[in-house]
Amino acid sequence: MNTKALPQKASWWPKLIIAAFVFFALFIGNMVRQAMKSDVNLVSQDYYQKELAFQQHMEQVKATQALDSQVLLTHVQAAEQLSIVFPAGVKTAQVDGQILFFRPSDAKQDITLALNLNEDGQQHIRTATLAKGLWRVQLNWKQAGKAYYLQKDFTIE
Repeated sequence: MNTKALPQKASWWPKLIIAAFVFFALFIGNMVRQAMKSDVNLVSQDYYQKELAFQQHMEQVKATQALDSQVLLTHVQAAEQLSIVFPAGVKTAQVDGQILFFRPSDAKQDITLALNLNEDGQQHIRTATLAKGLWRVQLNWKQAGKAYYLQKDFTIE
């Protein structure tokens, strides 16, 4: 009888299972690192206070919709200009407000301007310096003690 043992062939299954666990751990570790590194832009830093003022905001929107003549916000791509046109007959001295250029993808690019209407009830703003992409214009103003709000989205190409 032959008592000499044959050499056993090494199994590769344990090594494959260990390698799979190692790659999975590296993948999860990389995903956690990516998530920790990415910047999360909130719509607003003080979102809780803004949520409490939501009813007041809705009243401003309703007041704007109830106007006899609407305020026009138009973006002309060729002229690289945003025009705000108040209805004829509005006393521009009684209008006080602000214009917010809100960039949903990057809060650092948000711009706030004062509402300065000319004698015709218009204001023209150059958009050539704004980054390409989606912008949201939020117009808040008070006229004769009543608050109004108008919002319009436009894309710069």
